[in-house]
Amino acid sequence: MNRHAVALVREEWRVVDRWWTEEPVSRRYFEVVLESGATTVVYRDEEGGGWFTQRGA
Repeated sequence: MNRHAVALVREEWRVVDRWWTEEPVSRRYFEVVLESGATTVVYRDEEGGGWFTQRGA
């Protein structure tokens, strides 16, 4: 498990796609600045649960 302390949330957005299929996508994304100064994008999968790193640290 890879954990980093978040210093700031810069932006938040939601993506809802493929709602017409058996595998819809519903995610809430966050662009965050970590205490180290690095910037990354993480998201919460609202369909299956769990947090994931999109890019960055």
